Amino acid sequence: MYNKLLDLSIIYSFDKSGYQRHARLFSELNAAKFAGKHFLVTGGSRGIGGAVTQALLAMGAQVTVTARTQQDFDDNFAGQADVSFQALDLSDFEAIQTLALGHYDGLVLNAGGMPSQPSLVDGQFDTIFGAQVVGHYLLLDRLIEAGRLAPGAPVHWVASGGMYLHKLQLDDLGWRQRPYDKVKSYANAKRAQVVLNELLAQRYKNLVFSCSHPGWVGTDALAKALPGFTDRMGKRLRTAEQGADTILWCLGQRQQLKSGLFWFDRRPRGTRVFFWTKESEADRLALLALLESVKVRY
Repeated sequence: MYNKLLDLSIIYSFDKSGYQRHARLFSELNAAKFAGKHFLVTGGSRGIGGAVTQALLAMGAQVTVTARTQQDFDDNFAGQADVSFQALDLSDFEAIQTLALGHYDGLVLNAGGMPSQPSLVDGQFDTIFGAQVVGHYLLLDRLIEAGRLAPGAPVHWVASGGMYLHKLQLDDLGWRQRPYDKVKSYANAKRAQVVLNELLAQRYKNLVFSCSHPGWVGTDALAKALPGFTDRMGKRLRTAEQGADTILWCLGQRQQLKSGLFWFDRRPRGTRVFFWTKESEADRLALLALLESVKVRY
């Protein structure tokens, strides 16, 4: 009962103390499930993505990392074997179509960010939705169409608990008719990722889809995007390694995992807390139609 009350408080669930309580029931990750496998991790050079990359390498995997710039990769992975870098801005849809592809045993769709000023992508999206939803969808679609994901490969979306407060919104995704709000845009993008995780699990039965939120993690990106929140939480924020744990666990479960679920601290969780955040089936299908309308132009 005490643990349930702490989880209901949110703060004592999403923070470091929540991870520490939940982790008492965790078993060690099985390195044999990762050794010799090749993973693609977007945004894998720093923060949570960097922790995922580092852990995969430690367990004997090969990792290809994408990011907009190479500096963080060089700072964190210079000289390490079995890891390579490819420059990729996920808001550049043409670049996604020309990216050199390998063959992968797993995919982590992690690249994120919360820019303070909006930039218009493809004439209709802000950078957050354009990169984290549309860009990731186009990359995933290209990998599938090219046969570059192994049968049964895990595909993991890294979302955020912020999506719990937001209903899927598909109008004015470029923020041209209202004042830009990076927090709302980010929450909307993460809600869209959760919806896509469910829909794509139904479409592609030969892959294992999962999505998670990592809790409140003290990354440089969070400090830049939300300095006030970072200062208030201080040492209560999770480490990047703690934020990466459930991502890695889902990857390791592979086909033992039920495809399309949403995870937090290695447990499946509901995707809605408030009834008003439930999207209609029409909105879910409209999201897919929107993404397909972009796909045919690139």
